[in-house]
Amino acid sequence: MNTPARSHVRPEIRHGETTETPDKVSTGPSRGGTVFAFLFCSLDGYYEGPGGELDWGVNDEEFFTWNMRQCNEIGALLLGRRTYEHFQAFWTSRSAREHMPEVAQFMSSVPKLVVTGNSDLPPTWRGTTITDGKNLAADIARLGSEVAGDIAVFGSSELTTSLMQEGLIDELRILIHPVLLGSGRSLLNGLAHRVPLEAGPATVFRSGNVLLTYRPVHGERPL
Repeated sequence: MNTPARSHVRPEIRHGETTETPDKVSTGPSRGGTVFAFLFCSLDGYYEGPGGELDWGVNDEEFFTWNMRQCNEIGALLLGRRTYEHFQAFWTSRSAREHMPEVAQFMSSVPKLVVTGNSDLPPTWRGTTITDGKNLAADIARLGSEVAGDIAVFGSSELTTSLMQEGLIDELRILIHPVLLGSGRSLLNGLAHRVPLEAGPATVFRSGNVLLTYRPVHGERPL
């Protein structure tokens, strides 16, 4: 998890009706059951540094307030193994419980479905279920019938790529941090075909973070 940092730079909004501020923007469609992926990346498109670093993001109080609003709409999380292990280590730590108690409580209490080929992964975190991901459509349908609210994929780029290829993502939420990494792991690397997207609102944070939202246009022939 990145260390929160304060910024006093006010955003310059250039996109008129398509750009909103974090205190006004809707975190997603009002209908329930949306499957969305929330990912972050650098301005040059990397979600990890060349050595797997995740310490370059800009996360301040404004972002955490917005993210808590987003969390309140979520009924379950869908996670890849690496993200699950990282989240479990961080959000069950004493530091997370002391400094971000609301988010830590949410992360520990929300149902979590982990997609992994490792059948030996112990589901020791409360609310965790393991699936091999061989039928993701059935997994998501079953999860949606068991919870109220949206299903969110947090920080799992490879899993998001698989879901995108199967047409199982309703919305992408991409948080761009104001930093250039130069190299690293590219966001959605390995996507096998082109996916048309329909742009939604953009949100500009005072820190320089920009949240972009897109909805895949399902039903078009992949190129």
